[in-house]
Amino acid sequence: MRFLKFGGTLLVALTVHLVGVQIYPNFSVVFDVFLVALIFHALDGNLLAAMLGGLAAGILTDGVSGGLYGLFGVVDTIVGYAAAFAARRLVIQRPWSIAVLISLGAVLQQLLILVLRFLLVPLQALPSLPWAFSKVVTSGLVGFAVYVVLKQYRRRTASWRRNRTNKIRFSR
Repeated sequence: MRFLKFGGTLLVALTVHLVGVQIYPNFSVVFDVFLVALIFHALDGNLLAAMLGGLAAGILTDGVSGGLYGLFGVVDTIVGYAAAFAARRLVIQRPWSIAVLISLGAVLQQLLILVLRFLLVPLQALPSLPWAFSKVVTSGLVGFAVYVVLKQYRRRTASWRRNRTNKIRFSR
């Protein structure tokens, strides 16, 4: 069930990515939708599920980015494992902690991409620092906003479910 939920999340992320690229051509340089979906998937602390989710999100990113195929697959697998490991060790319940975790995941992703591009394709131009910084900041801010909206939605849904049950009254 969790795998299907993550698959649906990846489909939503793919839709947001494709619409974002149509609106703003540098959307994928500024913001990584798949990374945010991956970090939310890894919050339960399941290491294997986070690694497989990272692989799926990375291969999907590779497919739509047109870059070196497999690069994001490897990098997002490592980021998913690190996020799940951090979620196991830390109590992550506040919106700012989610933003920090997503930002740190984006920093790790950018560093690993930089190292792998340098090692695999030494003559290729490396990504610029301002774009990498903008990806870290925007991913953290959007993750913060998504977490707040989901928390409000869950709270209201739980309140609605509690209040919708009919009280059965027996009359004597």
